[in-house]
Amino acid sequence: MKIISIVNNKGGVGKTTSAQSIAAGLSKFANARVLVIDLDAQASLTKSFGIQHAGLKKDSGSFITGEYEFDEIVKRVGDIDVLPGSAELIHREDTIKAAPIFPFNLKIALEKIKDRYDFVIIDCPPALYGNTRLALVSCHQYYVPLQAEFLSYEGLRNFLVYSAEIKKISPSTNLGGVFATRYNPKIRKKISHELISATKEQLGDVFMASYIRDNVALSEAQANGTTIFDYAPNSNGAEDYYKLTREILERINN
Repeated sequence: MKIISIVNNKGGVGKTTSAQSIAAGLSKFANARVLVIDLDAQASLTKSFGIQHAGLKKDSGSFITGEYEFDEIVKRVGDIDVLPGSAELIHREDTIKAAPIFPFNLKIALEKIKDRYDFVIIDCPPALYGNTRLALVSCHQYYVPLQAEFLSYEGLRNFLVYSAEIKKISPSTNLGGVFATRYNPKIRKKISHELISATKEQLGDVFMASYIRDNVALSEAQANGTTIFDYAPNSNGAEDYYKLTREILERINN
C-alpha cells in the first residue's frame, strides 16, 4: 500500500481537485484499489465525492482517534473508498495532538488496513501543523500543486523548509514532485512563465513535466459530486490529470 499526500500550505492551489483526480486516475487507469482520506475540516474532498458531510460524526478524525472502526466510517463512491472529513475534525485535533504517539497517529492507524488498498491519497488542510503533519509523517511520497502566481511560489519555499524538518523525524517520507496548476505554457502570461521557469531551475527533476490547465469542467465535476473522468472524459482537465497520474506512477515505480 503506497500512501500519497497532496500538500500545500496555501489554499486555492488545486489540492482537493488534484487529490480527487489522481485517486480516480489510479483507480481507472491502473485498476488500483484506492482509498482517499479527507483531513480538512472544510470537507471539500468529501463534498466533491457527493457525500453529505453536515452533522457527520464518523469521519477521518474518529478513525485516527480509534473512536470508530474503519468499516463504520468509510464510504464507497463508485470504485473509490472515502474516509470523509467534517467540521468535527477541528474538535478532534486537540485529542489527536495530545496522544503520546503524535504525529504518528495516522501512520499507525493505517497499518490496520494496509492489505486492503494499493494506494491511499490524502487531502490536507492549507496549514503546516496538526493534520498536515500527520499526513506527511504517514506518507511515502507527497506532491505539491503550485499555482503559477507569486504568492503560491512564496508559499512553496516556506513549505519546503517545513517538509525538510519532517524528513528528520520520518526518513521514509519523500517529496515526489511539484506540479503546476492553472497553467498553460501556450498562453502568454509573463509572470506565470517566469515563476515556472524559476521553480524548474530551483527544483530540477523534482518539478514535474505534467501541468494542469484552467478548465471549468473540473469545478463542474466537483459540483456534481463526481470525478473529471466520469463527468467530462474528453476535457482538458481529464487529459491533464491522466498525464499527471501516469507521471506519478512512473515516479513511484522508480
